[in-house]
Amino acid sequence: TETNVNMTFYDQHSGAVKYNFIHTLNSKGNPDTLVIDPLPIYKIVVHTIPAVSKDSIIFTPGKHTTVGIDAPQGYLFLKFDNPAEFKKPLAIIRKRGEMKTLDVQEFHTTEKYLVGKYDIEVLTLPRINLENVDVSQSKTTTLQIPRPGLVTLMTNNQGYGSLYVEEKGLLKWIYNLDDNLTKETIVLQPGRYHAVYRPKNSRESLYTVEKDFSVVSGESNIVLLY
Repeated sequence: TETNVNMTFYDQHSGAVKYNFIHTLNSKGNPDTLVIDPLPIYKIVVHTIPAVSKDSIIFTPGKHTTVGIDAPQGYLFLKFDNPAEFKKPLAIIRKRGEMKTLDVQEFHTTEKYLVGKYDIEVLTLPRINLENVDVSQSKTTTLQIPRPGLVTLMTNNQGYGSLYVEEKGLLKWIYNLDDNLTKETIVLQPGRYHAVYRPKNSRESLYTVEKDFSVVSGESNIVLLY
């Protein structure tokens, strides 16, 4: 029942690519029949996300052979309000508990994945980590992140600065300010933040400036670091 995905046929002995076919269901709803060279022993890789494969496939000349490969899939829709207002973020898709990147999906798009559990890292500021996301057979899982806001940080002079969020009483770094700018606008997720800054021409640490500020969805804010 799964279809419209590319299949690569390899010669299992030599590793050479013999065919690429995008799987098709015919007018009766059955998988299309292919005519191929029966001599090699084949390995078939189905390019789902993640890919699945089957090896040691032998075809008999003149005989119809059915090859079954399980590839149940579902859909993941990453929802982002007002995509024209802000640059759409990207999300790293990983299999549950694994670090290997399977895909980098843009928000406000739908992608098809094998049924299973996934960990998703959204490349916002700060990062959003969504764990154990379930993709079910022939269903669409929708994930929505909060609409971000804008903060403009202004200084009197070029200097060194960084942004932090507070987690469990500790400051967690999220971003370094550009030390060649005196005005920088950053897209941030809603929340409370802490900015630390010191002018370049100040040779003493006591001239460090600290500011707490908030970011509200869809709103702009100016923070003066002096």
